[in-house]
Amino acid sequence: MKIYGPVPSWRLGNSLGVDLVEAPKGYNKICSYDCVYCQLGHTGFKTKVLKPVPIKHKDFLILKKRIEETKPDYITFSGEGEPTLNLNFGYAARCIKQLTNIPLAVLTNASFVHDKRIRQGLNICDLVIAKIDAPNQELFEKINNPYKGILLADIIKGIKLLKTRVAIQTLLFSYDKLTNADNKTIKGLIEVYRDINNTNPINIFLGTAYRPSDKKELNAISENRLKQIALKINQETGIKVNYYKEKQPKTVSRDISPESLEKELFDLLKRRPCTKEDISTRFGRLNVSGILSSLIKKGVLEEKIKGNKKYFFIKQNG
Repeated sequence: MKIYGPVPSWRLGNSLGVDLVEAPKGYNKICSYDCVYCQLGHTGFKTKVLKPVPIKHKDFLILKKRIEETKPDYITFSGEGEPTLNLNFGYAARCIKQLTNIPLAVLTNASFVHDKRIRQGLNICDLVIAKIDAPNQELFEKINNPYKGILLADIIKGIKLLKTRVAIQTLLFSYDKLTNADNKTIKGLIEVYRDINNTNPINIFLGTAYRPSDKKELNAISENRLKQIALKINQETGIKVNYYKEKQPKTVSRDISPESLEKELFDLLKRRPCTKEDISTRFGRLNVSGILSSLIKKGVLEEKIKGNKKYFFIKQNG
């Protein structure tokens, strides 16, 4: 179990990340999907094998210390891949709920939500943010590139069975001739949202591909278009919709040594590409320029520009 951040999240404020999975050597992620827009790139280990990954007692002591230092708004299961691949997910959730009153969220692609064991773990969390990017199996396979045999219909059925607070996250984008932001797809997604909401009331998070990826042709949807789509969904379903808006991240005050800063910076960027502003606000606005420059010279980091912003990534061969 790795602790990173807190990261600035447009959905969850200052979100302290808990990563329950680790990509095999030579891979940059481990997941049941390989989404077109994935910010971690496309050299991932794709699997649908669920297995327990050991979690050490000292990991929770590290988490407790980081909570005390950073006072996050949420603790969130996320990171190098799909957190529910780890069958110790429920155990970790129970331990964290005993540790703190800070709400616990999980970012999941929901590919295993039909499994009762996984739902039991998810129900311990205060908020499940489940990914649905397409209204049908054909588009689902084109966008999310799931492991063979994973069905969108099973995901929808499983989400309806959850007993905790649920938000559906949809990331809208265009890539070459592929998009899910056209009117026909939005109409189909509205039907999916309505179907789930009739059984299990939800909120919706509409995001877009605002961070760079290894696909240069990947384009974000404008904030104005996101707003239009959000209004349409709300008007037709009555479901509350939050959409991505650029905003200034809150500063997290930290007293941290240069050695710890470099390690935490690496752990953060391995799981979440960030701008210099994102990074500096994570560490009390410390001057991180020297460390970033040093890591770039060492070949550990690389820079990518999206729009008018520069993002720092861990080099995939670094």
